[in-house]
Amino acid sequence: MIYSSLLIPLTCSLILYLKLKMNTIKTMVFDLYNTLIEIKKPNHFFLKLFKISKNGFDIDFSSYLKLVMTKDINQLKSVLPIEFNQLYNKNIASLEEELNSVIVYEEVFDVLESLKQNFRIFLISNLASPYKHPFYEYNLDSYFEEMLFSCDIGYLKPDRFIFNEIEKLTNNTPNEILMIGDSFKSDILGAKKMNWNYLKVNRHSSSLKDYEITNLKEIEQHIKI
Repeated sequence: MIYSSLLIPLTCSLILYLKLKMNTIKTMVFDLYNTLIEIKKPNHFFLKLFKISKNGFDIDFSSYLKLVMTKDINQLKSVLPIEFNQLYNKNIASLEEELNSVIVYEEVFDVLESLKQNFRIFLISNLASPYKHPFYEYNLDSYFEEMLFSCDIGYLKPDRFIFNEIEKLTNNTPNEILMIGDSFKSDILGAKKMNWNYLKVNRHSSSLKDYEITNLKEIEQHIKI
């Protein structure tokens, strides 16, 4: 009982500290998939191409995946064997089905509209080039000052290069930036290495850590006391 009574004020102090730290925020940086939007019918298109290829395009899977996520389609077709282009075109319907199934989470538009009034809003996302299309089709780009996609800049989160680019674009100090994403490895660890503030989106669990939220409406609870 003594330990329990001691833990309560300690926990409250930690939450208060986190909120006080969040009050310095000037810029918010969002992840895209499973943070703002979701694929309802995932076909894992590029994984499928690799699996049905004769010899894995003569490249190990890790290297293939990095190429897919850091090159645009034309670059991929130029660096991978002709078989990649053939399989890509033959199975394009699978990719289209996947992209057409993308939905925006219910609260996203309202939250971004509200946040945009008081904060600078940026986006950084690890994705293959075709997966940018739903972002623009839903006009989500209108809420963001700048978007950094791995397939365009050639780097993947949590590489410091991407996070450094945000600091250059904003001229903010680390304590003035808040990263919001669903991936602990890509988003949270990347932000921690930069000494940024961070919130992890966890839409599927009722047991949450202090830095986790179940939807974007909860951001406001962490930046105000």
